[in-house]
Parts: sequence; structure tokens; C-alpha cells
Amino acid sequence: MIYLLQRIEHGVAWLTDAICNLVLLALTLVVLYSVVLRYVFANPPFWSDVVSTFANVGMILLGLSITVRERELIAMQAIYEKVSPLLAVVFDAFWNLLIMVFSVVFTIYGFKAAAKVPGFYWELGMMPQSYPMMIVPVSGVLLIIACSGVLVRDAIRIHSVWRARRSA
Repeated sequence: MIYLLQRIEHGVAWLTDAICNLVLLALTLVVLYSVVLRYVFANPPFWSDVVSTFANVGMILLGLSITVRERELIAMQAIYEKVSPLLAVVFDAFWNLLIMVFSVVFTIYGFKAAAKVPGFYWELGMMPQSYPMMIVPVSGVLLIIACSGVLVRDAIRIHSVWRARRSA
């Protein structure tokens, strides 16, 4: 079971990294194209601001699952240094559990909000406004997957620290 979860998490992590890299490349190219057209030819594209905003927000939301998976979130390091190693691991696991709860809420209400967004983006060929909003529940699902893997590793860490403490 743990092996299957690790394989799923690894595949999702690879896909998320690849998508973030592609979105960053697209964002860079769109902004460069827009700047050249705006300042060299005095004819900016009408769609570039909307696309670059969506790409930026999407990359940030997708990147959140990467930071959770890699344990790069700003944590309570000062507190961890003042308490025992077991308590520090428990605090870290509790923090990750809170992120998991947030992720579930983010996914549920993000989907509800995205489904109710009315209107269209004329700049993008009458694309429904709900389409870009779907990044919220998608990033929530990715956060749930990342948190699941982190919580499994936290449980293993707690168990090993507990055993080391008992044997000492």
C-alpha cells in the first residue's frame, strides 16, 4: 500500500514539476512577446495580460503542492530547536495534517466556486470564466496527494524517533 502511494506521489510530482516548468516557459514567452510588441511596435496584444495573469496564478497554486512535498514551507524552526526531537516531529506532522485539512476544504469549495463563475473571456475567444478557476480544485487535489505522502513519511519518522527514544 505504501509502495503504491509512493508511486502515485512520484508520478504526480513529476507531472506537476513538468507542468510548472512549461507554464513558466509559456509565461516568459508571453511576457517577452507582449513587451516587444508594446514597446518596439507600439501594438500590444490584447490577450497577453489575461494569459500572463492566469499563468502566474496557476504556477503559484501548482507550486504549493511542490513546496509541501519537498518540505520547503516556512515552518516553526525556532520552536523545533527548543523542544525534543519527538515533539518536533509531532509538531511537523500536525502542521502537515492542518495543511491536509486546508487542502480538502480548498478542493471542495474551489470546485463549487469554479462551477458557479458566470461569463466568458472575450480576449480568449469566449472561453468560459470557470475554466481558469478550475486550477483551484486541481491544485487542492495535488495538495491532498502531496500531504498524503508527507503524512505517511511523518508517521514513519514519528515511529522511528519513538523507537530510538525508547531504546535509549
